[in-house]
Amino acid sequence: MPYTTLTYADVSWTNIVHPTQQDIDQLATLFPQFHTLNQKDCLTLLEIPKLDQYDHYLFLVIHMPFWDEPVQISRRAEVDIFISEGTLVTSHRGELKPINEIFVQLQADQSMRADWMAQGASPLLYRILDLLIDYCRPIVQKVGQIIQHIELSIFQSNTRHLLHEIAVVRRDVIALRSILKPQQEIVDKLIKGTWPFIHTDLDPYWGDIADHLSQLCGMLDEYTEVITGLSDTADTLASHRIDEVIRLLTVVTVITLPISVLSTVFGMNIVMPYAEMPHLFYAVTISGIILAGVLLWFLNKKNWL
Repeated sequence: MPYTTLTYADVSWTNIVHPTQQDIDQLATLFPQFHTLNQKDCLTLLEIPKLDQYDHYLFLVIHMPFWDEPVQISRRAEVDIFISEGTLVTSHRGELKPINEIFVQLQADQSMRADWMAQGASPLLYRILDLLIDYCRPIVQKVGQIIQHIELSIFQSNTRHLLHEIAVVRRDVIALRSILKPQQEIVDKLIKGTWPFIHTDLDPYWGDIADHLSQLCGMLDEYTEVITGLSDTADTLASHRIDEVIRLLTVVTVITLPISVLSTVFGMNIVMPYAEMPHLFYAVTISGIILAGVLLWFLNKKNWL
């Protein structure tokens, strides 16, 4: 489905998936009013989000997240949109399921096509954007579920595995924030702008999209604070466990120190006093144990254990 057009009454929706230079040349032939620079933007891998205003059309570049399962992170997908009187053109690379699915459904269902396209191109644009924002909500909520799982297991799980989980979810939160926040400016321009080919009665609907987008960004801001706190807690727990290990190793070293010193002294290859005494071995061993006991008593008295 590289280049397909749906029509109903006086409204057309042209959907370009994985655009090529040939597709853009065809687009230029059908819609010569579209600026050449905007057409080239459709071939750019990731153009910055923006809304360009012209006399007879608007050109939008929006970014939406999609879940990349192999690497476990939300990635950025671009949709380039031309909107004018009775005409909507979308160009993308097929990563966003809602656009692909709704276009196929409209192709197959005449009544559904009438419901979506009968009122004009700008209401169709609203419904597509609303669908994309709704598609983002489960992705953001999934991040919240992962954070909740980390909160419940932070005092139980292996610290190394937990730190990895925190790092992964923090990376995903950063990615989602960088994708969704710039879209607020575009929706704000749709609310404030006045164009003859955009229905004025859509202002409350653009506001509804802005509210949903603001809620998602607010959730991500909250997740950022929570994951920062969890990271600090996990670092504190890891440091505490390292301290416990070092303390244990220190105790073992201190306990074995007297015996190690005595064995070193009496193990020297020289003639030692009382070397011929048969009970010297037992005397040295008992002396080492007594010294170790005294050290343990001293450490315990100082509350160093």
